[in-house]
Amino acid sequence: MPSITIYSTGPACQPCKAVYRWLDKHGFKGAYSIVISPDNPELAAELKAQGFLQSPVVEIDGLRFGGFDTKELLRILGVEPNFIP
Repeated sequence: MPSITIYSTGPACQPCKAVYRWLDKHGFKGAYSIVISPDNPELAAELKAQGFLQSPVVEIDGLRFGGFDTKELLRILGVEPNFIP
């Protein structure tokens, strides 16, 4: 199982919720951790310095991308586009 971390701005983040739903739907329910970046100003500053200006920032096995990007999720996780468990 890949290591998945989602850096979120908090519970009101709709793109973050979309990532959670997508992961749950594709067999990764409970396989990811959520980090609320405003609770950690140093982390928020680090992500911003790396060029991430939108939420969420998704990290899968050390690879990071910003936003709800299904193409990146499919590519990195190796999931077939029509796969539903």
